[in-house]
Formats: sequence, C-alpha cells, structure tokens
Amino acid sequence: MARKLIGRTLLMALIALPATTQSVGPGPRHGHELVYDAGRGVTLLFGGFGPDGIPKGDTWLWSGTAWRRVSGAGPSARKWAAATYDSRRQRIVLHGGRTGEGQSGPSLGDTWVWDGSRWSRVATDGPSGRDHHRLAYDAVRDRVVLFGGWDGQKVVGDTWEWDGTEWVLIAAEGPSPRAPVGLAYHEEKGTVVLAGGQDLDRAYGDVWSWDGLEWRLLDADLPSARGFHAMAYVPDSKELLLFGGRDGDRLFNELLTWDGAKWQLVSSDGPVRRGIYASAYDARRGELLIHGSGTLGDDGWALDSRTWVWRRGAGWSAVAGGDD
Repeated sequence: MARKLIGRTLLMALIALPATTQSVGPGPRHGHELVYDAGRGVTLLFGGFGPDGIPKGDTWLWSGTAWRRVSGAGPSARKWAAATYDSRRQRIVLHGGRTGEGQSGPSLGDTWVWDGSRWSRVATDGPSGRDHHRLAYDAVRDRVVLFGGWDGQKVVGDTWEWDGTEWVLIAAEGPSPRAPVGLAYHEEKGTVVLAGGQDLDRAYGDVWSWDGLEWRLLDADLPSARGFHAMAYVPDSKELLLFGGRDGDRLFNELLTWDGAKWQLVSSDGPVRRGIYASAYDARRGELLIHGSGTLGDDGWALDSRTWVWRRGAGWSAVAGGDD
C-alpha cells in the first residue's frame, strides 16, 4: 500500500551514454533531476523514467538553446534521486534514487559528483537508501543538506549534511516525515527553506527554515498544501520560485514567489498542470527551466516531452521537444 502511494506518479505516467548532439532532447520522462551548473552556465538532467516505466541512466546538458547527451559511465539507471550544485567545488552532488522497472527495485544510498565532464562515485555510506528526497547546498556553511524521502519501508524525516567528504546525521527532529518537499537555499537569508511535501495520508503546506542548528517553523504557509512541486532561488530578486505540485488528484500549474515573508501568485497560465519532480533556475539567462513530468489533460495522464522556460516579463514558452 505504502509503496503504491509513494510511487503514484509512476503509475500516472504509465497510464498516460554515447556522445552525440541531438535536437530532440531527453524525450518524455518523469522522476529525473535538473540542476543548474553556475560555473559552466549549463543545466544538467539525469535519469528518471519514460512511458515504459524503465529507469534511465543518461546525462544531458542544456546550453540555453539545445540539449546535448554526454557519454561516459555514471550512476546506475534510477528515478527519483536528489541532486544540487556545490558552488565552492563547482560540481553537482547526486544521492540515492530507486532502481528497477515499475515500482520494483531497492532505494539506493550511493553518492555521486559531476565535475562538468564525468561522474565519480564518492560514497556508499551515510543516509539510508532512499528516493523522493531533496538536497540543497548551503553556500555559507559549505554543506549539502538532505531531508526526508522514502527509504523503501516508510517516509522519513531525518536531516543529513555532506561536507564534501562524508555524511553526518545532523537532526532527527523538525518537519514531520514527508516526501517530496520543495527545498532550496535562500542566499539572502542564509538558510535552507523547506515548503510542503506529503506523507502517506496527506499533503502539507507548512514552511520551515534550517540554519545549520535547528529547524524553525515559519509563519508563511503555502496557498495550498502540495507535494511533487519544484523550488529554486532567484539571486537577482532574492526570492524563491515554486512551480506545480499535487495534492491527491488535484494538480497545480501555479508559479509562486516567496520574498521571505509571503507567497504571491505570478502565473497560472503556463504549462499544463502537473506533478513535477525537478526544476532549475538559470541565473545567467534569467530563466526557470523544467522538462517533461506527468501532466493531466482531457485524455488522462501522460508524460510531457517538452522543455519549458519561464522568463520574468515574458512568461512561459516551450523551447524544445515534441507536440504533446
């Protein structure tokens, strides 16, 4: 029962590494990671699954105009991993995920880094194997923060930190166990912000901050409870962007901003409402990027194959992919 609920996005989608350059792009998929590499000005996409439900282990780079698939060994095929960009070391850190076709396979606990040209496995211990968790990089404290997820048996609510060498369990209390949440580092406030998420019974709309010592509940609830949304920080405006999400069978296509005090609706006329697993904010181009994910249309559930960007003042546009 629990595995079915946590993997529900996969069921929704099912209803529904040679070096090459391709204009088509990563294709329809969900459960993948997107991370903006600020040092190189590109966005990395890894893994996820397609309409057949089989996990992928491919790596793609978005230049701002086109996708390029990159070659080389890397993490095993997986879905629902967690990743973030370590700006001090200029590398992307990826942890966990789930392997296996459909809802089968174990939750993984390995840690990998991408240095711009290749993947390297740097740890196999630390947090228990898990998926549907989140990572965020605290630039002031030089720590990757991990929260929550599904460990193969239950939803968890522990907090871990990665210092570039090892994982340390830093807190067992704070937000209730949940997955997946919105998690992002707020540079202006110097804290990691957690918004929403869901467990096996309900979705949440509360918002928390982590300062490296403790979690603090903020007076800043989301307009509606949700999980399966994506959140990113915008340096220029010093605010968080949150897109999409779902609460049961209710899906959102809202784009919200949080200025540190209140949430505001920016747009509700963008991509078809969806439960989304990842987004990335390209600070160089001033764009929020999403790709694919499970959408709900008149014909039911499907996987989107398009790449979308949002620009302030210009709104949303599909910039790559097919016509779904």
